[in-house]
Amino acid sequence: MEDVTGRTFDGQEMIETDDKNFTDCIINSAVLVYRGGEHPLFERCAFGNDVSWRFLGPALLTVQFLQRIVNDEGGENFIADLFQKGKYFTE
Repeated sequence: MEDVTGRTFDGQEMIETDDKNFTDCIINSAVLVYRGGEHPLFERCAFGNDVSWRFLGPALLTVQFLQRIVNDEGGENFIADLFQKGKYFTE
């Protein structure tokens, strides 16, 4: 994992997040990009109002799959159950 510490991000930068630990960063205006690799970690980071996520590759396919499920009959209940607080899948 790559460590990113004490950086300030502005100006709609595209920030690759896979395999990175962000610590004490300020993210004011940026697009966070996640491609489905190792999950990023954010510790003591501040996020501004103009921050968004872009999912690409396998991460995008997973988001699209979940969107399809939630729009099917009974899908909202399935998604609500899947994302219960404290419920984590390990495999």
